[in-house]
Amino acid sequence: MDCIGIIGYGHMGSMLVDGFLSSGVLGIDEVVVTSRSRESRDACAAAWPGIGIAGTNSELARRCRTIILAVRPQEVMEVLREIVPVMDGDEHIVSLAAGISLAELEGLFPGQVTRVIPTITSTVGQGTTLVCHGRQTGMQDASRVEGLFSSIGNVMLVGEEELPAATILSSCGPGLLAAIIEELADATARASGLTTDRALSLATETTAATAAYLRKTGEAPGDLVGRVATGGGVTEAGVKRLRERLPGVFDEAVAAMLERYGAVGK
Repeated sequence: MDCIGIIGYGHMGSMLVDGFLSSGVLGIDEVVVTSRSRESRDACAAAWPGIGIAGTNSELARRCRTIILAVRPQEVMEVLREIVPVMDGDEHIVSLAAGISLAELEGLFPGQVTRVIPTITSTVGQGTTLVCHGRQTGMQDASRVEGLFSSIGNVMLVGEEELPAATILSSCGPGLLAAIIEELADATARASGLTTDRALSLATETTAATAAYLRKTGEAPGDLVGRVATGGGVTEAGVKRLRERLPGVFDEAVAAMLERYGAVGK
């Protein structure tokens, strides 16, 4: 009953299994996985020989005390309705779904509930996982969940009212930054003789190096801009254009994402 159960073995579920086991925070005998797809269950068993595989969600719920719901937001409530009747009530439900509130989860399971918003960059042990505990979650169980996700990156505790905005930065952010990297590389290639592949390689490496610089030095982004964008220089010309147009672009993008966030899972 002290096993960690993961319902769903798609991209997110498999990332968690790989991360938890590769980091050593859990042993192979401490994890039970299930998926509605037989192929996914077989893939998990093949990737991690000896791991617990449950044939159904209910079977997993009987075997585990901490249960991570790694399914699509539209499936969360259906899964809860399926497993709650076989649970004792002292389990800890951890939902990865955006748009499904603590109140909705507690409406079906009035016990320990936590919302977790992971990030794709945890695949490489980087990035920040957002954690928001429900009112019934005890300190020991909260710490256990935080420790699990700390093994695959950073953890930030947030209030539920902060989740939408924080999700844009931590979980949606990699997609936004990847789009920016791609656009910068494409624009440079179009304006020069540099190939798209080489431009993308340079843009990607520069982005990673810039993030590493800011993290190590503790400088604010504006300070770094000031160091590089000297008066009358090349960088200043580009930064000036970005400062003129990006605020409006990002305001529109954030507004669109917040609007969509409210509709996810409904």
